[in-house]
This record gives sequence, structure tokens and C-alpha cells, in this order.
Amino acid sequence: MMTWLEIDSKAIAHNISQFRKKIGKDRLLMPVIKANAYGHGFLNLAKICQRNAEVNRVCVVNSDEALDLIRHHFTKPIMILSFYDTDSVTLKILGKKGVIFPVYCMEQAKILDSIGVKLNKQIKIHIKIDTGTSRVGFLPAELAGVAEKLKKMKFLNIEGVWSHFASSEDDLIYTQKQYLLFFKCVDLLKKKGIDPLVKHMSCSASISTVKLNGFNAFRFGVSLYGLHPSAKTRRSLVLQPALTWRTKIIQIKTLPPNTKIGYGGTYTTRCLTRLAVLAVGYWDGYDRKLSNKAIVLIHGKKCSIRGRISMNLCMVDVTGLKHVKRGDTATLIGKSGEKEVSSDDLAKWADTINYEIVDRINPLLPRILK
Repeated sequence: MMTWLEIDSKAIAHNISQFRKKIGKDRLLMPVIKANAYGHGFLNLAKICQRNAEVNRVCVVNSDEALDLIRHHFTKPIMILSFYDTDSVTLKILGKKGVIFPVYCMEQAKILDSIGVKLNKQIKIHIKIDTGTSRVGFLPAELAGVAEKLKKMKFLNIEGVWSHFASSEDDLIYTQKQYLLFFKCVDLLKKKGIDPLVKHMSCSASISTVKLNGFNAFRFGVSLYGLHPSAKTRRSLVLQPALTWRTKIIQIKTLPPNTKIGYGGTYTTRCLTRLAVLAVGYWDGYDRKLSNKAIVLIHGKKCSIRGRISMNLCMVDVTGLKHVKRGDTATLIGKSGEKEVSSDDLAKWADTINYEIVDRINPLLPRILK
């Protein structure tokens, strides 16, 4: 094993506990484990959530992820957040297991109602409202007509209504506008005879930064893994990063001054340089934009990336680092000695966000649950 990730189950449990304290005992806590659990390993996180008494439900992105959980005997309620296969065989399996579906167009509602007829069972749905993110969801102006049609579908159990904040990390005015619009829509549905039990809109950022009443279920994604969606959330939650990413040194060489390194020769040595070649590259998800910018940790010391990161390899300067040898471990994300490199560091160097750094780590790399 040359490149791998270590996932700290105690850190995940700590982060779940932080959010449970934040929302109280009587509301649904629904961790989001979509997209390979933000790079942390889908089934590993499902196991943690299955065992954790503070978790009420989990959220996945699509029908494939829901089916995967069912195949692995996951027993807590599962909610699909985004999209699902409308093949009747798939929907029957999901419907039998009580999977919760988002509905944001009438075609979905009709299909799910017909599945309910075939199963002689009501299918749980949550009405998705677009309050300002302009992704999936009914527009508020559509809701009156939607409600009239949904009421006629006897095999739909309209358990919930929900939406999603667009800018709760940094724009509290827009967040408040969305919040008020959401509850106007809820009131409209009530007038039309639809009063869903479950109401949810909050995400990691909004739970951390805004006091919003009226919700009885809370989704949280990136902060489940110990990552902050913005600097503002650091003031209200103490989180523990769960992911460590390591690789091995496969060769060490000494280069003379004025030697070019990597494709395109984007770095030239200024003096006699010891160079370590690492068994990781952009195929693994170590972004090419980190070239000549990132730091890795070896023996608790910071070592700079030199030259362009290639598909399966990258090079770091280990000049002055004593006793380093082939086979030693380099830490890409995580701690080594007293030093630490975070996903936020990589995001800054790659000009992106921490979500993308962890989520794009190759899913084929081993994830070791600790």
C-alpha cells in the first residue's frame, strides 16, 4: 500500500456530538454521506452512522447510493437529496425499504405514486422548494398548483418539505430572505391542505452561524468530517478533522544546481538539492494546481513540492532533512510530529474550497477506519 487515507471514527463521533448539542435532543439529525462521504469512504461513514445513537437518518445523493446502503443492510432511514433512477424495479426496491424521495417536478410524483399503487404502500416524499439557490426544486409560484395535484395522489406520504441555503456561509441577509420565503411557502401548503411533519433547510454553515427557528430536522455535510464551511463557523463549533492522507517515498536523488524538475521544467534547483519522489499524483486527486505551492510533511518537517505534479508522481525537496530514506511516509493532509497540513491549506494553494480537496481524492484509494 503506497498511498492511503486514515479515517478517525472518534473524530466523526465528536463532530456528530457537537451538532446534536447545537440542535437539541428532539430534532432529527441527518448527516450527509453523499459523494463517497465527501471523500472519506461511503460505507465506512455509513457504519459509523448506523452505530451512532445520535444519528436519526442519513442523506445520500442518488438512488445508486441508497441501493448500496440497502445491499449492505443499513437499517436507519435513508433520504435521497438530488436524483434517482425512474426504473420501476429500482423504485420498488427503494419504496419497499422506506427510502425517502425528493420531489421537485410533477413527473416524479406521478411515477412514485404509480409505484405506491403497485406495492400497495405509500411512498415517502419531501417536497423540494427552490427558495433562491436556482437548482432543483419547485419555484414558489408553482406551489399552489403543485399542492392541488399532489393531494390527489393517494399513494404518496408527503412527510416533509425542504429547501437549501445558497450563501449561509457569508451572506446572512440573503439567508434570512430565503428563510422567510421558505415559511411563506410552508404556510401556502398548509392553506392548500398539505402540512408536512418534517421541515428542513439547514446545512453545516447555517446550523453554526444563524439562529433559525421552525425546523425540526437538520442536515449537515462538510462539518461531519471536521471541516468548516467558512471562517465564521470556527467561532461556534469545535470540530476535529477526520481524514489523514499519506503516501510513500519511492526514490531519493541528489541533483546539482540548475537542474530542471518535472514536466515543463517549471522549477530549477538553485543549489545542490536532495529530491524525494512520492507515489501520488493528480490521478489520486492530488491537484495539479498544487505544483510548486504545496507542502508535505516528512519526519515532522515541512517539505516543498518541486516541479509539476504528474499523473502518478510528484517530487519534494528534502534537502537538509536527516535520515530520510526510500519507503518513508509523507503526509499530504494531517499531522506529522507537531506540524499539520490541512485540507484548508491545500484549498488555499489550489485556489478552491476544502470540499473539493477531500471530495476529489480518488475513491479507489484505501480508506482505513480507525
